[in-house]
Amino acid sequence: MPRRTLSPDAIVDAAIALTARPGASGISGRALGDELGVDRSAIWRHFADQDELLRAVGDRLLRMSLDAVPGGLLPRERMNALARALVRTFSAHPSIGALVAGRTTRGAGELAVVEFTLRALAEVGVPADRIAVQQRMIADAMLGYAGLRASQDLLPPELRRGDAQAWSGVYSAVSPTTHPAVATHVGGLASVSDDDVLEALLAALWTAVSSVVTETQREDRNDGHA
Repeated sequence: MPRRTLSPDAIVDAAIALTARPGASGISGRALGDELGVDRSAIWRHFADQDELLRAVGDRLLRMSLDAVPGGLLPRERMNALARALVRTFSAHPSIGALVAGRTTRGAGELAVVEFTLRALAEVGVPADRIAVQQRMIADAMLGYAGLRASQDLLPPELRRGDAQAWSGVYSAVSPTTHPAVATHVGGLASVSDDDVLEALLAALWTAVSSVVTETQREDRNDGHA
Protein backbone atom coordinates (compact mmCIF):
# COMPACT_ATOMS: atom_id res chain seq x y z
CA MET A 1 0.00 0.00 0.00
CA PRO A 2 1.57 3.33 -1.04
CA ARG A 3 2.62 5.73 1.68
CA ARG A 4 1.10 9.20 1.68
CA THR A 5 1.01 12.19 3.96
CA LEU A 6 -2.23 12.53 5.88
CA SER A 7 -3.85 15.40 7.72
CA PRO A 8 -7.06 15.64 9.73
CA ASP A 9 -8.66 17.66 6.92
CA ALA A 10 -7.75 15.03 4.32
CA ILE A 11 -9.30 12.32 6.48
CA VAL A 12 -12.48 14.34 6.96
CA ASP A 13 -12.59 14.98 3.19
CA ALA A 14 -12.46 11.22 2.62
CA ALA A 15 -15.18 10.61 5.20
CA ILE A 16 -17.42 13.21 3.55
CA ALA A 17 -16.91 11.52 0.17
CA LEU A 18 -17.59 8.07 1.61
CA THR A 19 -20.77 9.00 3.41
CA ALA A 20 -22.23 10.74 0.35
CA ARG A 21 -22.33 7.44 -1.56
CA PRO A 22 -25.60 5.54 -1.78
CA GLY A 23 -25.86 2.84 0.86
CA ALA A 24 -22.98 4.18 2.97
CA SER A 25 -23.23 2.78 6.48
CA GLY A 26 -20.83 5.11 8.27
CA ILE A 27 -17.13 5.65 8.67
CA SER A 28 -14.50 3.27 9.95
CA GLY A 29 -10.74 3.17 10.04
CA ARG A 30 -10.74 0.36 7.50
CA ALA A 31 -13.04 2.15 5.04
CA LEU A 32 -11.11 5.40 5.34
CA GLY A 33 -7.80 3.60 4.95
CA ASP A 34 -9.05 1.99 1.73
CA GLU A 35 -10.35 5.35 0.49
CA LEU A 36 -7.07 7.12 1.20
CA GLY A 37 -4.75 4.29 0.24
CA VAL A 38 -3.18 4.00 3.69
CA ASP A 39 -3.17 1.52 6.50
CA ARG A 40 -6.13 2.13 8.81
CA SER A 41 -3.79 2.61 11.76
CA ALA A 42 -2.71 5.90 10.14
CA ILE A 43 -6.19 7.33 10.74
CA TRP A 44 -5.83 7.01 14.49
CA ARG A 45 -2.62 9.00 14.56
CA HIS A 46 -4.77 12.05 13.82
CA PHE A 47 -7.92 11.23 15.80
CA ALA A 48 -7.98 9.85 19.32
CA ASP A 49 -10.95 7.59 18.67
CA GLN A 50 -14.07 7.04 16.57
CA ASP A 51 -16.01 9.68 18.46
CA GLU A 52 -13.47 12.42 17.79
CA LEU A 53 -13.54 11.51 14.10
CA LEU A 54 -17.34 11.51 14.05
CA ARG A 55 -17.47 14.96 15.65
CA ALA A 56 -14.93 16.32 13.17
CA VAL A 57 -16.97 15.05 10.22
CA GLY A 58 -20.17 16.39 11.80
CA ASP A 59 -18.51 19.75 12.28
CA ARG A 60 -17.66 19.80 8.58
CA LEU A 61 -21.33 19.17 7.75
CA LEU A 62 -22.27 22.20 9.83
CA ARG A 63 -19.71 24.32 7.99
CA MET A 64 -20.98 23.06 4.63
CA SER A 65 -24.53 23.96 5.60
CA LEU A 66 -23.54 27.44 6.67
CA ASP A 67 -21.53 28.00 3.48
CA ALA A 68 -24.66 27.15 1.46
CA VAL A 69 -26.58 30.14 2.87
CA PRO A 70 -26.74 32.96 0.27
CA GLY A 71 -25.50 36.40 1.22
CA GLY A 72 -27.66 39.49 1.48
CA LEU A 73 -30.61 37.90 3.26
CA LEU A 74 -32.57 39.33 6.17
CA PRO A 75 -32.20 37.54 9.54
CA ARG A 76 -35.30 35.36 9.27
CA GLU A 77 -34.51 34.37 5.67
CA ARG A 78 -30.90 33.63 6.63
CA MET A 79 -31.98 31.31 9.42
CA ASN A 80 -34.56 29.57 7.25
CA ALA A 81 -31.94 29.08 4.54
CA LEU A 82 -29.59 27.55 7.11
CA ALA A 83 -32.29 25.15 8.30
CA ARG A 84 -33.01 23.98 4.77
CA ALA A 85 -29.28 23.60 4.09
CA LEU A 86 -28.87 21.51 7.25
CA VAL A 87 -31.62 19.16 6.13
CA ARG A 88 -30.09 18.80 2.66
CA THR A 89 -26.57 18.28 3.97
CA PHE A 90 -27.53 15.79 6.68
CA SER A 91 -29.70 13.88 4.22
CA ALA A 92 -26.81 13.77 1.73
CA HIS A 93 -24.63 12.18 4.44
CA PRO A 94 -27.28 10.36 6.50
CA SER A 95 -25.00 7.96 8.34
CA ILE A 96 -23.26 10.99 9.88
CA GLY A 97 -26.22 13.36 10.10
CA ALA A 98 -28.30 10.88 12.07
CA LEU A 99 -25.52 10.48 14.65
CA VAL A 100 -24.36 14.06 15.12
CA ALA A 101 -27.73 15.85 15.20
CA GLY A 102 -27.86 15.49 18.97
CA ARG A 103 -24.17 16.05 19.59
CA THR A 104 -21.94 19.03 20.28
CA THR A 105 -19.11 18.84 17.76
CA ARG A 106 -16.87 21.27 19.70
CA GLY A 107 -15.40 22.56 16.46
CA ALA A 108 -15.07 25.69 14.37
CA GLY A 109 -18.09 24.84 12.22
CA GLU A 110 -20.39 24.62 15.19
CA LEU A 111 -19.05 27.88 16.63
CA ALA A 112 -19.67 29.61 13.30
CA VAL A 113 -23.27 28.35 13.22
CA VAL A 114 -23.89 29.52 16.79
CA GLU A 115 -22.38 32.93 16.01
CA PHE A 116 -24.53 33.17 12.88
CA THR A 117 -27.69 32.35 14.85
CA LEU A 118 -26.97 34.68 17.76
CA ARG A 119 -26.32 37.58 15.39
CA ALA A 120 -29.56 36.96 13.51
CA LEU A 121 -31.53 36.91 16.75
CA ALA A 122 -29.86 40.09 17.99
CA GLU A 123 -30.67 41.82 14.69
CA VAL A 124 -34.40 41.13 15.05
CA GLY A 125 -34.40 42.50 18.59
CA VAL A 126 -34.24 39.52 20.93
CA PRO A 127 -32.90 40.95 24.23
CA ALA A 128 -29.52 39.79 25.50
CA ASP A 129 -30.99 38.12 28.59
CA ARG A 130 -33.28 35.93 26.47
CA ILE A 131 -31.17 35.29 23.40
CA ALA A 132 -29.46 32.13 24.68
CA VAL A 133 -32.65 30.14 25.16
CA GLN A 134 -33.98 31.32 21.79
CA GLN A 135 -30.76 30.21 20.11
CA ARG A 136 -30.96 26.80 21.76
CA MET A 137 -34.62 26.43 20.82
CA ILE A 138 -33.90 27.14 17.16
CA ALA A 139 -30.71 25.06 17.02
CA ASP A 140 -32.23 22.02 18.73
CA ALA A 141 -35.34 22.14 16.55
CA MET A 142 -33.40 22.53 13.29
CA LEU A 143 -30.84 19.86 14.14
CA GLY A 144 -33.51 17.53 15.49
CA TYR A 145 -35.50 17.74 12.28
CA ALA A 146 -32.39 17.39 10.11
CA GLY A 147 -31.38 14.33 12.14
CA LEU A 148 -34.86 12.84 11.77
CA ARG A 149 -34.73 13.23 8.03
CA ALA A 150 -31.23 11.71 7.94
CA SER A 151 -32.46 8.73 9.98
CA GLN A 152 -35.28 8.19 7.50
CA ASP A 153 -32.82 8.37 4.61
CA LEU A 154 -30.84 5.54 6.17
CA LEU A 155 -33.80 3.14 5.91
CA PRO A 156 -33.89 0.66 3.04
CA PRO A 157 -36.12 1.93 0.21
CA GLU A 158 -38.89 -0.58 0.87
CA LEU A 159 -39.16 0.46 4.53
CA ARG A 160 -39.18 4.15 3.61
CA ARG A 161 -41.99 3.51 1.12
CA GLY A 162 -43.96 1.58 3.71
CA ASP A 163 -43.63 4.37 6.26
CA ALA A 164 -44.50 7.05 3.70
CA GLN A 165 -47.61 5.19 2.57
CA ALA A 166 -48.90 4.26 6.04
CA TRP A 167 -51.38 7.15 6.32
CA SER A 168 -52.88 6.50 2.90
CA GLY A 169 -52.72 2.74 3.49
CA VAL A 170 -53.20 0.96 6.77
CA TYR A 171 -54.35 4.04 8.70
CA SER A 172 -56.92 4.99 6.07
CA ALA A 173 -59.15 2.21 7.41
CA VAL A 174 -59.09 3.44 11.00
CA SER A 175 -62.43 3.27 12.79
CA PRO A 176 -64.17 6.62 13.31
CA THR A 177 -65.67 5.09 16.44
CA THR A 178 -62.39 4.38 18.18
CA HIS A 179 -60.31 7.15 16.62
CA PRO A 180 -62.71 9.85 15.37
CA ALA A 181 -60.08 12.61 15.10
CA VAL A 182 -57.70 10.40 13.11
CA ALA A 183 -60.53 9.29 10.83
CA THR A 184 -61.45 12.92 10.19
CA HIS A 185 -57.92 14.03 9.34
CA VAL A 186 -56.32 10.91 7.85
CA GLY A 187 -56.56 12.30 4.30
CA GLY A 188 -54.80 15.47 5.33
CA LEU A 189 -52.14 13.57 7.24
CA ALA A 190 -51.46 11.45 4.17
CA SER A 191 -50.93 14.53 2.00
CA VAL A 192 -48.44 16.33 4.28
CA SER A 193 -44.91 16.28 2.85
CA ASP A 194 -41.61 16.48 4.69
CA ASP A 195 -41.07 19.96 3.28
CA ASP A 196 -44.52 21.01 4.52
CA VAL A 197 -43.45 19.99 8.02
CA LEU A 198 -40.15 21.86 7.77
CA GLU A 199 -41.82 25.06 6.59
CA ALA A 200 -44.44 24.84 9.36
CA LEU A 201 -41.68 24.24 11.91
CA LEU A 202 -39.72 27.27 10.73
CA ALA A 203 -42.84 29.45 10.83
CA ALA A 204 -43.58 28.28 14.38
CA LEU A 205 -40.03 28.98 15.52
CA TRP A 206 -40.14 32.53 14.17
CA THR A 207 -43.57 33.10 15.68
CA ALA A 208 -42.00 32.23 19.03
CA VAL A 209 -39.05 34.55 18.42
CA SER A 210 -41.37 37.36 17.31
CA SER A 211 -43.44 36.98 20.47
CA VAL A 212 -40.32 37.51 22.58
CA VAL A 213 -39.40 40.62 20.59
CA THR A 214 -42.96 41.99 20.82
CA GLU A 215 -43.12 41.31 24.55
CA THR A 216 -39.78 43.07 25.08
CA GLN A 217 -40.92 46.10 23.08
CA ARG A 218 -44.14 46.27 25.09
CA GLU A 219 -42.21 46.13 28.37
CA ASP A 220 -39.86 48.86 27.17
CA ARG A 221 -42.82 51.10 26.28
CA ASN A 222 -44.44 50.48 29.65
CA ASP A 223 -41.17 51.25 31.45
CA GLY A 224 -40.89 54.48 29.48
CA HIS A 225 -44.34 55.55 30.62
CA ALA A 226 -43.81 54.63 34.24
